[in-house]
Amino acid sequence: MARVPGSQGDTLKAVLNFPGVGRAPFSGGNLVLRGASPGDSQVFLEGQEIPILYHFGGLRSTFNPRFLEAVEFVPGNFAPDYGRAIGGIVNVRVRDPARDELRGDATASVYDAGVALEGPLSRTWSLGGAFHRSYIDVILPRVLPSDANVSFDTAPRYYDYQLVSSWSPRAGERARVFFYGSLDKLQLVFKEPQDDPSIRGTLRGRVMFHALQGSWERPVGPLRQQTSIQLTTQQIDTAVGNDIAFKLDVQRISVRSTWSARVSRAVEARAGVDVRWAWAGIDARTPQPPEEGEPPLPVSARPRIAVKKSSEDDAQGAFAELRVEPGAGVTLLPGVRLDRYGAIDRWTLDPRLNVRWAAWRDTVLKGGIGVYQQDPEPQESDRDIGTPDLRAERSVHASAGVERRIVEGVDLDVTVFRKWLDRLVVRNPAFEGDPTQRRFTNEGEGRIYGLELELRARLGPSFTGFVAYTYQRSLRTDRPGEAERPFDYDQPHILTIAGTRDLRGGWAVGARFRLVSGNPFTPITDSVYVPGNDVYVPLFGAVNSDRLAPFHALDVRIDKTWQRRGWKAGVFLDVQNVYNRGNPEGWNYRYDYRQRTPLTGLPILPILGARAEW
Repeated sequence: MARVPGSQGDTLKAVLNFPGVGRAPFSGGNLVLRGASPGDSQVFLEGQEIPILYHFGGLRSTFNPRFLEAVEFVPGNFAPDYGRAIGGIVNVRVRDPARDELRGDATASVYDAGVALEGPLSRTWSLGGAFHRSYIDVILPRVLPSDANVSFDTAPRYYDYQLVSSWSPRAGERARVFFYGSLDKLQLVFKEPQDDPSIRGTLRGRVMFHALQGSWERPVGPLRQQTSIQLTTQQIDTAVGNDIAFKLDVQRISVRSTWSARVSRAVEARAGVDVRWAWAGIDARTPQPPEEGEPPLPVSARPRIAVKKSSEDDAQGAFAELRVEPGAGVTLLPGVRLDRYGAIDRWTLDPRLNVRWAAWRDTVLKGGIGVYQQDPEPQESDRDIGTPDLRAERSVHASAGVERRIVEGVDLDVTVFRKWLDRLVVRNPAFEGDPTQRRFTNEGEGRIYGLELELRARLGPSFTGFVAYTYQRSLRTDRPGEAERPFDYDQPHILTIAGTRDLRGGWAVGARFRLVSGNPFTPITDSVYVPGNDVYVPLFGAVNSDRLAPFHALDVRIDKTWQRRGWKAGVFLDVQNVYNRGNPEGWNYRYDYRQRTPLTGLPILPILGARAEW
């Protein structure tokens, strides 16, 4: 997967090619899993939440693929170990550093470079570390046109680091420590005032997190225990000029402990707890952010939020699951999850069931049904700017599928799914005219359905490839009596075709083609000038009643590798959007909204890189 064109060698970016994953605007790193909002899905590292998986623009993941053991991707019907999400989950599993000798690699491309080292410290202890840093801040100011309306005080840059340590004093027992984090930063100056008077001067953005995780795995009599604790600090600091600013500082402690045991030959039991405490400080002077489905008004025309406060939050969860194998290739996985959400002081109970049946040779039938719930966003349940007595949002997942080996080296996986959503948080229009009304309600509903197909091929030692196709519809009803509308990321058709072939002499070539339905948008029908704000305010048509043109692009990758005793080196050329398609991502409107021009994504982008490994 690391050699799929468009990944630049980052295996975590391969997740974006899987069936059920929607394409985020500008190919950014937001995870849109089976028609759910990005905030409805969660990403974990060894069961503990990662605050940010991708750097800005989705260029690279924040965790070095050097230490990956596996990426567990579950877009729906996931196990009760995980909660507080109604979309899907991604769990990144990390391997132990090398125990035999010192190993490492170094990589460099046109926009970043990194190094990783690992090796033994003793017979039972190994250590590894990695660091990546971009140098876009060196290149971009030199290639930006002199007549551009922006100049950079601090050009976009990012870095990330990982430190992994493993200690195994005896067989079956292991303690590990992870220390990892990332930072994204930019600062630019608008040379000319924008059409919206609020957008002028300096734009500053800084997003950072650091996490320290410790885990211990050991047998305790007939049981097996796995416990981990993670301390996380996260900061978001953004500002536009002197009038708009948002600063969030979060400290979080999370603990996960799981106990498992073989009850009998046919039954295995697993149970555990999953708890979290968080302390946050916020200082914001910002326009009111739109809810999903709400067309964005000009910044100057939006209601303002001013808040400066500290708050605490907590969440407790407990889960249990049985693995029952009654015979004839059947596996039953009944489970249940109990959660309490401190912010809204409510309890939820989520029963779940997954089934697998090896019905015939090379054929597996599978299915699942379950309830999934999550607490509202912090700003929605806040006592000052939200509604504190909201209920948890809920989704019922149902899926059925078949896995079939067509011939040796060719596998087919087909899944049909449906989700029923209710108690979605939406803004209450009555609050605008009567501040005694609730700001938000749980009146939103939705339905999501579709089909996922993946055909994987490994033909001999030289060719690997896959075809991933998703048909899905994601629809919402904001309030009773209102018309159903498409979700902001509703993409009926998502097709990815990719393959890599190894040639003689260490050469390899690969290609990826993507075709995705354009995202829906709300058309602007007219505009009205508001003298008090000195801005034109658009008048909108029906929500998400129009759709952008489809996205399609071809990416090509060429690799050359030299391998010698004890080391290997290689170079690659990864060319994205080979035929320079101007894919529409939105619209640029004239100040009075009477004319518009398409806002397009990245043009053809050749990325040259090199890698050495020893």
